[in-house]
Amino acid sequence: MKRLNLSAQLFLLVASMIVLTLGVALLLFIAQLRGNLEHTQGERVMGLAAVIAARHDVETALSATPVVHDPDSPLQARIETLRQRLGVDFITVADTERRRLTHPERDEIGRHFRGGDEGRALMGESYVSRSQGTLGVSIRGFSPVRNAQGEVIGLVATGVTLDRVGLLLAERRQTLLLGIVALMLVGALGAWCLARYIKRVLLGFEPWQISQWVQERQAMLASLHEGVLAVNADGQITLINPAARQLLQPPDAEAAAALPASTLDELFAPATPAIDRRLTLNGRALVVNRVEIRDARGAGGGVVTLRDRSEVNRLAEELTGVSRYAQALRASTHEFKNRLHVILGLVQLRDLGRLERYLHELDATLIAPAAARVAGVRDPILAGFLLAKGSEARERRVALEVELDGEIPPPADSEIGHLLVTIIGNLLENAFEAVSGRDAPRVSLTLGVDAEALSLHVSDNGCGMDEAARLSAMEQGVSSKGEQRGYGLAMVQSHVVSLGGTLALYSSPGRGTLVEVTLPYAAAESPVTDGVT
Repeated sequence: MKRLNLSAQLFLLVASMIVLTLGVALLLFIAQLRGNLEHTQGERVMGLAAVIAARHDVETALSATPVVHDPDSPLQARIETLRQRLGVDFITVADTERRRLTHPERDEIGRHFRGGDEGRALMGESYVSRSQGTLGVSIRGFSPVRNAQGEVIGLVATGVTLDRVGLLLAERRQTLLLGIVALMLVGALGAWCLARYIKRVLLGFEPWQISQWVQERQAMLASLHEGVLAVNADGQITLINPAARQLLQPPDAEAAAALPASTLDELFAPATPAIDRRLTLNGRALVVNRVEIRDARGAGGGVVTLRDRSEVNRLAEELTGVSRYAQALRASTHEFKNRLHVILGLVQLRDLGRLERYLHELDATLIAPAAARVAGVRDPILAGFLLAKGSEARERRVALEVELDGEIPPPADSEIGHLLVTIIGNLLENAFEAVSGRDAPRVSLTLGVDAEALSLHVSDNGCGMDEAARLSAMEQGVSSKGEQRGYGLAMVQSHVVSLGGTLALYSSPGRGTLVEVTLPYAAAESPVTDGVT
């Protein structure tokens, strides 16, 4: 089946909506108009009834004894003439026995009033009613007739039938319908003009063609591993693919939440370098490329592509962690082999007394103090790593002091323990290198857990850094130790930010360096095992 083009669809849609809206409005208006007409006629006939009830000839006819119910009476003639002049359907005068004295149909004079709604008038009340009478359903106005003493001696009922109300409504409806038809024609013309304008804006393409192109573009963007993000001159996001949303969204945000304004400012700031800028946003390491957009009117905007460096960083972190473990274990193995050689030599010499003293010295000066320093660390991985780093420090002839502000429980997430090893290993490695060549090299590590937060301080008595070096120390690839260096502190900062912690670096020339790290730390409910004792 051939598809309707866009112009025809828009015309039919808008025209049908206009016709439907005006049709509903017409029905509501007619209903309102009928209600207003009935109310107006009701007020009118009640007023007429009150005026006629006050006439002297009406009072005289009802006060006569007996009351005359004659179709040829002068009262009938006067009331009928008045009825025709006022344009109402009936004016009925009835006595207290509900028998008519006047009526448009002569045969009804003398008969009882019909409708059953006249009782309140005989009790002295004026009102409007709707009821079925001899002329059909009518709107009636009632008023009591009183004598000179104020007694009710009869009633007057005036009314118009609903057929007369319908005639009045039809007269006004014709004018209303002409106006509605004119509005429909104007609306249809406007719908046609709107359809032509929209088709021209869309360059003549049909909706199904545009839909197909959008689906193809969305599929292409979704298949990209790189993030693509575009904004217009007003800073509003006009395009974002799933990869970009995943890279830029804060880890704790819902998928449909808006991107933080600070993130957009960072990506689209005019001063942002356009090619392969390394950037950390929401704890994710990214490579950013930015291209500005300028149309013929000079309106601005931009497109940014994002590449995730987390996989590369993760591999580097794993290699660095393995390197730290291997280096610490190598130092421990070397130290252990030296001591083992001494023990084997003393055994071969059968100098048991000297061997016993040597073992006591090892326990008193090395093994027991080292174990005591990490006795409060309940995570065996971290405790073993600190012991190994102590061996490495002794091999480097560096005095390593480990202080614990209370017990360090194991983390609820084992991954946090591995990250702590990486963070502490990098900081201690930097500190060992900073004190290399000093007369009395000394490095201090302080750990403490308080209020679900872990704090660690690493300080050294190295040569320190000036202000410029301190400010650039955590930039990736920036180091005073030569090429292919400058990744340790950058990696530490990336870990700390990803965990939601803070890192502060204090240093001055000749006075050493202090690094303070604070991390959220959820302890395990019960220790996996006791620490080193």
